[in-house]
Amino acid sequence: MRYLNFITGILLLALFSPQLRGQELDCMVRVNYEAIPTANKDLLMNFESEVREYVNNYRWGSDNLDERISCTFDINIQSVVGQDRYSAQVFIGSSRPIYNGTQNSAVLRLFDDAWEFTYVRGRPINHSPYSFNDLASFLDFYAYLILGFDYDTWDNLNGTPFFQKAADIVNLARATGGRGWQQAKSGYSRLQLIEEIMNSKFAPVRTASFKYHFTGLDSMATSRNRAFQNIIDAIFLIDDVKRTADPRNQLIKIFFDTKFREIAELFLDYSDPNIYLNFAQIDPSHQTIYDEYMRRRR
Repeated sequence: MRYLNFITGILLLALFSPQLRGQELDCMVRVNYEAIPTANKDLLMNFESEVREYVNNYRWGSDNLDERISCTFDINIQSVVGQDRYSAQVFIGSSRPIYNGTQNSAVLRLFDDAWEFTYVRGRPINHSPYSFNDLASFLDFYAYLILGFDYDTWDNLNGTPFFQKAADIVNLARATGGRGWQQAKSGYSRLQLIEEIMNSKFAPVRTASFKYHFTGLDSMATSRNRAFQNIIDAIFLIDDVKRTADPRNQLIKIFFDTKFREIAELFLDYSDPNIYLNFAQIDPSHQTIYDEYMRRRR
């Protein structure tokens, strides 16, 4: 169960009583059509609402969650590449609540710039786990990815069943030779990401996400010093994996691309400002931000 540890901990504090809901995702879908001709914009006039309804109304798993997972699909239609066929770039994001807090924490932030799909106005988007469809399978892949990343934050490696479903989609897609579904020499690849997620070598990165969120953020209100230490331990755990990983590792990159600003904000009132030096060394891509926040402390 996604909230097994979460519910157990809260019950011990006698402060939590879940309200069950049906579908899992509460997804905001926005589509930008500005780059394509007016005639094609007309053909896509229902696309945004149909994607939103598909993602939000399908039952992706069997659990009744206490609240739906907030997520975002920002779709930028780039060009028309054939009859009823389009290329797009997509930002995918998700967040989850922090226990006893007033803010949400970003869980997933990634940018997919290689989606090509076929959309015919009036043709429904249908879910089929046993056949590949360049529109539905893309949405399915990211729905399962969102769920997997979210579940991992509540219980260690608890997102595995959803990640397995995402891997099954990639296996179907590989035979098509479609963009984004193959191994890439550089940049982002759906195949590479899911292979890293399912590789036991990188399981500590997923464990770190659990430690960061559940034993870190969710404990800030009740045991602040311990929560800080758990977050630091989680980041150092990722660093241990990073030392022997390919520099192009996407799972590690996504973690820091998602969390770097939150990490910087969290440690503004930490006892030792030099912790930012550690963060900059572990996550050099965002060193500028860590340096900026360290200067605020002095």
